[in-house]
Amino acid sequence: MANLHILKNSETEAVVKVYTDLSAGQVIDISLQNDLTTATQTYVAGTSDIDETSTGGYAVYTGSHATITGVWWGAKDGKRVDIQRIINPTGPVLHNHFYFIGAGYHDYKASGFADRIYATKDIRVTFAGGEGFCILRLTKSGWTSKIETATYGIYDDQTAVGS
Repeated sequence: MANLHILKNSETEAVVKVYTDLSAGQVIDISLQNDLTTATQTYVAGTSDIDETSTGGYAVYTGSHATITGVWWGAKDGKRVDIQRIINPTGPVLHNHFYFIGAGYHDYKASGFADRIYATKDIRVTFAGGEGFCILRLTKSGWTSKIETATYGIYDDQTAVGS
C-alpha cells in the first residue's frame, strides 16, 4: 500500500496526503518532478537568484517550484510530524521548516504566510516515532505546458495544403 496519495494535481495547485501506520514512524519524500508533474506539464529544473537563508531576502525562482500554503496533520500523543526540504539527497542535507505535534491545521494561504525557502527542492515528511498523517496544499509555479507535436493525419500537418 502506498503511503503517498495525490488528492489534487492541477496546473497551479497540488494537494498531497502522506501517512504511516508503522509504530516506529516513517520517512516519506515528495518529488516535485515525479509526484507533482501532471500529464499536461513538463518539469523545468528550478533555480533561485539568492540563498534566502543567508541573505534574509526573498528569492526569485525560475523553473518548477512549489510553496507550502496549507498543512493538516495528526500524530500520536507525544509524537511529531516534521516537514523539511531536501537540499541535497546525498547525506542527506535537509532544511527544517515545520515541527508539528498532536493534530491541527494551518492555512497559510489565508493568513499570508507561505513556505518560500528552497521552493525548488523536494519535500520530506518524517513521522517521528509513530503513526500519523499529513496533508499538504502546495502552490505550483514554473512548470511548462506540454505541447503535443505528433501528427496523426493530413489535417494535423500545418504545412499540407488544405489543412
